[in-house]
Amino acid sequence: MSNHISNVMKKLHVKGRSQAVVELIKLGELKI
Repeated sequence: MSNHISNVMKKLHVKGRSQAVVELIKLGELKI
């Protein structure tokens, strides 16, 4: 999971883990 988030952070150029999670939720990649 954390590896996936760091990949997303690199791809989306987001700052910090929480912003990466928000972006994933917006993209429908992550279900709460």
